[in-house]
Amino acid sequence: MADLSDGMIKFLNFRISQEENSSRLYLAMSVWLNFKGYAGAAKLWKKYSGEEQAHADWAYGYLLDLNVMPAVPALKQPISEFKSLPQIILASKKHEITVTEQCQQLAKAAQAEADYMTVELAQRYLKEQVEELGKTQYWIDRLEVFGTHKIALRLLDDEMGA
Repeated sequence: MADLSDGMIKFLNFRISQEENSSRLYLAMSVWLNFKGYAGAAKLWKKYSGEEQAHADWAYGYLLDLNVMPAVPALKQPISEFKSLPQIILASKKHEITVTEQCQQLAKAAQAEADYMTVELAQRYLKEQVEELGKTQYWIDRLEVFGTHKIALRLLDDEMGA
């Protein structure tokens, strides 16, 4: 059996809580988007919510595989009021930057402890973060190219739902 330090266990439980909070944030965004008539974007952010929960499951599974009982966190209420689809896109990018920094800290701590199995998991998270940052940047680029006029947002919403 591999031993995880108390510090690594704390990092991994934190990763679980942050991924589940991300899931809830994106769910709140999806609900708001749906309420405001952005059916395509609502569908996409609902998908993002599910992906974040799957990322939490990586840490749950890792801890369980190493015979460590994961903590099931209490989740905080996510914000639920937003101004616009563009604001949600920008907030998502900012959120993913924060998550990337957290994953980098996990990798750094695992590397410092020579815990190469956890380094491998941290690399999986970091690889995923490259994709997450790319997704949000794609939508920001679309806003910058086509603007935020109602017609442009309607077309963007259609693209998001496809």
